[in-house]
Amino acid sequence: MVAVDSTQLIKDLREKTGAGMMDCKRALDEAKGNLEEAMTILRKKGLSDAAKKSARVTKEGAVAFKIDGKSGAIVELNSETDFVAKGSDFQGLVKTVLDKAAAGTLKSVEAANDELVKPMVGKLGENLGLRRYVRFELSGPGLIAGYAHQTDLAVPAKKGALIELSAPSESAAKSPEMAELAKELLLQIVGNIPSAKYLAREEVPAADIEKEKEIQTEMLRKEGKKEDQIPKILEGKINKLFYQAYCLLEQPSIRDPKVTVTALLKAAGAKVGGEIKIVKFARYQLGE
Repeated sequence: MVAVDSTQLIKDLREKTGAGMMDCKRALDEAKGNLEEAMTILRKKGLSDAAKKSARVTKEGAVAFKIDGKSGAIVELNSETDFVAKGSDFQGLVKTVLDKAAAGTLKSVEAANDELVKPMVGKLGENLGLRRYVRFELSGPGLIAGYAHQTDLAVPAKKGALIELSAPSESAAKSPEMAELAKELLLQIVGNIPSAKYLAREEVPAADIEKEKEIQTEMLRKEGKKEDQIPKILEGKINKLFYQAYCLLEQPSIRDPKVTVTALLKAAGAKVGGEIKIVKFARYQLGE
């Protein structure tokens, strides 16, 4: 076993899991300093609920989106303090980066940091960085929409989402029903806990499923379940605790848990005269 005595690693693990300091230290020792493996160890030992704790904010900055005709973008720009994040210089930088992202003229995160962000570091006196961005562009009838969650207009949004929907026709894409559906789905993506990681179960990597099965199996054994009972219980847990939790199309609506996101799409499609599909979505939250 390789001893790990890194204050920062322990702090990061505590922020992500909510587990005690010594539990985090022991998990990191066992995982030989691997943060992801340490999170898995804590879950197996029942000392952490990673799904609920993973949304904790570890950085300041802003999440913002822009819709530009048939395209749209969402960005996460980080700062060291919320004081800087609320300032006009930082907000101006967010707008510049976002405009270029939506227009499709950003080459990469690295290029944006070199060309746009670094020149502002000296002026503001603290480290800044574009962490990530994504741009969607329609290839047919549809709608791109975004949402950034703010509880105080003076404070930049800390989380938000971008979604692309396909529509059966241009008239359907411009309908009030389509706009209302997009709003409902964005609130679902941003507000639901745990947040969706995938659109459909077919997108989930096999390794993620196997890892979850391993975790759940260990937990069932600790609960005293018999080995011959575990496979059947495990199937139900993977469906409910994993697919329904992390696949957007299978999630229950946050407004009405009896209705799934897939059902919302079908209902809206019936109103506009054709099928509506979620093409893709992105959810950003500071520190995740």
